Amino acid sequence: MVAAESDTAGGTVYPIRAVERVCDILDILQTADEGVSLAAVAASTDLPKSSAYRYLLALEARRYAERDPDTNLFRLGLAFRPQRTRQMEMFIEHAVPTLEQLRDQLNETVNLGVLDGGQVVHVVVVECAQMMRLAARVGERSPIHATALGKAMACELPRDRVRAILATEGMQGLTDRTLTNVDDYFAELDRVSSDGYAVDDLEAQVDGRCVAVPIKGLPVPCGLSVSAPANRLSREAVPGVAKQLKRAASALTKSYRPLPV
Repeated sequence: MVAAESDTAGGTVYPIRAVERVCDILDILQTADEGVSLAAVAASTDLPKSSAYRYLLALEARRYAERDPDTNLFRLGLAFRPQRTRQMEMFIEHAVPTLEQLRDQLNETVNLGVLDGGQVVHVVVVECAQMMRLAARVGERSPIHATALGKAMACELPRDRVRAILATEGMQGLTDRTLTNVDDYFAELDRVSSDGYAVDDLEAQVDGRCVAVPIKGLPVPCGLSVSAPANRLSREAVPGVAKQLKRAASALTKSYRPLPV
């Protein structure tokens, strides 16, 4: 009988080449805090770019890698961060049907985001079918001060941690409506706490409005949002949309059964 590549004989391990390449790529991503380009991965692993890209896509599909949509740099994904346990992975899978149902009810794009360090990361984006829509990309990173998801999640954090995030990340003015003052931002968080939902009112994009609520009881700060062009999601419609978001978030947490510790 011929030994398979994964068998051992005489104490020698016969490696599976594809597994070795995956491990090589993960090692590269692990040492690249700011991300690494496809060309660099291909060069470091001695792979053609097309092959390296296929490996990276497979890792991205399993959340072992993620790609920055602005720079196209790859880094380790949520699955490798200690706080992003299998519990969070299971919740994301569990949440998708609810997000799709909410998308169909509102006919607007629905998002699930988590807080990664000091930024919002979109982990699920369920786009609506309308020709004009406001949709982030999965893996896209956004600041907490200019987004409804960021405000909703920041509201659940200790104020000292929020202040530290703002000091590190800054409060860049993305539009003329973006909050760029810490005191103003904390006043906004007080309103979010009172209302139970957050609004990005043309603060991240000049023609976009977004409503978000926190999802509580998860391994990491998490939020659910609806985003749309401002001319379709009016200020008057915001409370009604927020009510649907709250209902969906509550249903998600009640129906989710985490793995036993």
